[in-house]
Amino acid sequence: MFKTLEVGKQIKSSEFNELALPLRQKLLEAQFDLAERNYPVIIVIGGLDGSGKGALIHRLNEWMDPRGIETSTFWEHSDEEESRPYFWRFWRRLPSRGQIGIFLGSWYTHPAQEKIDEKINDEEFSQYCKEIEIFEHMLNEDGAVIVKLWLHVTRDTQRQQLEGTAPGKKQNPRVTDQPYELRGKYKQALQVSEQLILGTDSSHSPWHLIEAEDRHYRDITCGEIVLNAMLAGAARHTTSSSAAEHQLVVNSSAAQPTVLDSVDLELALERDDYKEQLAKYQAKLQDLAWEAYRHKRSVVAVFEGWDAAGKGSAIRRVTQAIDPRLYRLVQFAAPTDEENAHHYLWRFWRQLQRDGRCTFFDRSWYGRVLVERVEGFATLEEWQRSYGEINQFERQLAEHGSILLKFWIHISQEEQYQRFKAREQEPHKQHKITEEDWRNRDKWHDYELAVDQMVSRTSTRHAPWTLVSGNNKPYARIQILKTFCKTMKQALED
Repeated sequence: MFKTLEVGKQIKSSEFNELALPLRQKLLEAQFDLAERNYPVIIVIGGLDGSGKGALIHRLNEWMDPRGIETSTFWEHSDEEESRPYFWRFWRRLPSRGQIGIFLGSWYTHPAQEKIDEKINDEEFSQYCKEIEIFEHMLNEDGAVIVKLWLHVTRDTQRQQLEGTAPGKKQNPRVTDQPYELRGKYKQALQVSEQLILGTDSSHSPWHLIEAEDRHYRDITCGEIVLNAMLAGAARHTTSSSAAEHQLVVNSSAAQPTVLDSVDLELALERDDYKEQLAKYQAKLQDLAWEAYRHKRSVVAVFEGWDAAGKGSAIRRVTQAIDPRLYRLVQFAAPTDEENAHHYLWRFWRQLQRDGRCTFFDRSWYGRVLVERVEGFATLEEWQRSYGEINQFERQLAEHGSILLKFWIHISQEEQYQRFKAREQEPHKQHKITEEDWRNRDKWHDYELAVDQMVSRTSTRHAPWTLVSGNNKPYARIQILKTFCKTMKQALED
C-alpha cells in the first residue's frame, strides 16, 4: 500500500505560492460558511512519526482562522482519562457545530500502539477497528464532515526527521521521544498502519493517503482535500429538511398491548414493612457502594418514567444510602445551546464519573426516543438510528466495567391525574406541575408506544430495563433499592 506512494510528487516553491493564495481564500470562505451551518468538521491526521503531521496542522491554522479551529492531541494519558471508557476523552473534545476540530493522536493511536507492542491480538485489534468505524459512522449520521489524512514518507526521509539530520528547511518538529521506527519496529509499524487503514476506510469517512516527502505538495494536497470535503458537506446539508417533515405518524386507534401492560400496578407495601425493608436495603447499598469504590467499578443508573411517577423521591432513597463523595446526580431538561451544538450523546458522555463512583441520571439519553420523538424535536432518521447509538454507548460503558441500571417507573393514567391534582393543591408542590404536564397527558398513547419500542430495542444483557410498579410509592422505592443491591452484588462477585 505505502510503497505506491513513494513516487516523488512535488511542487516547486514558485508554483506553491501561486497555488496557496487562492486555496487559502477558498478555505477561509468555506470556514466562514461553516460557521453559519449546523454541523462540525472533524479532521483526523495520521501517519508515522516524522511525516510532518505537526507542520501540516500549523499550516491549516495559518491558512484558516484559528479562532474557529481547535486542535486536540492525546500524547500523554492522564489518570482522569484512564478511569473512564476509552472514547470519553474524544467525546469531550469534539468540536461544536459550525467549528473545525483537528485531532492529532486520535482514536487511532492507542490501538496501533497496542498492536505494535503486541499487547493485543488480531481479534482485539479488529474489534478496535470496528469500534472506530461505529464511532465515526455515528458522528457522520449526526451531520459531521470527517476528513482523514494519512501522511507517508520514505524510510530514509523518516529516519532523517527522527534523528534530526534532515536539512533545516525540511525539518519537522516532533514530540515522541521513543518512536517505534528507532526501536527496530518500522516494518511492524507500517504493517499495523495498513491494517488500521483497511479496517476503518469507509464511504462516510474514507482515508486519504498523501505522499508527504515534499512539504509543498503535502500542504497543497491536504488543503484541497479539506476544502473539497467542506464544500461537499455544505452541498449535502443544503438539501436537509425539517424535523416535522420526517415525523412518524402514529396510529392512535391501534389498541395493541405494550410491555407496560405486564407491570402489576396493584403491588403495594404496608408502612411498617416498608420502613423495615428501607433500612435493610439502604444498609446493603451503603456497603456495596464502598465495595464498588474499592474495586474501581463505576455505577451508572438511569431514572425515567411518567411525569409525577415518583422519580425524585425514589432517587432520594438511593442517595440517602450512599456517601455523597461517591456519587453525582445529574438532572436533564431541554438541551442548552452549547449542548445542541454537539451530538446529542455528548452532554451525557461528559458527565460520567471516574471509576469507583456513581453517576445517577434523572432523565437521560432516552429523551431522544421519548420526548424528542413524540414532540417532533428529532427527525425520524435521528431517533430511529439512536437505538443503535444508545446500545453502542451502553456497551462501551459495560465493557469498561461500569455497572448499569435503568429504571422506568410506571403508573396508571388515573394515578397520574390524582397526583397532578394534589400538586396543584399543595403550595410546596405547585412548582412541580406545569401546563406542559397536562398537555402531555393527551399524548399518553403515543408515549406508551415510544416506551414499548425503547424497552424492546435497548434492554440488553449488560443493560436491562427494570419496569417499576409505581402506583404505590413505597413499593416502587423498595423495588429500585432491591434491584440496585442485587445487580451490584452480582457484578462485584463476577
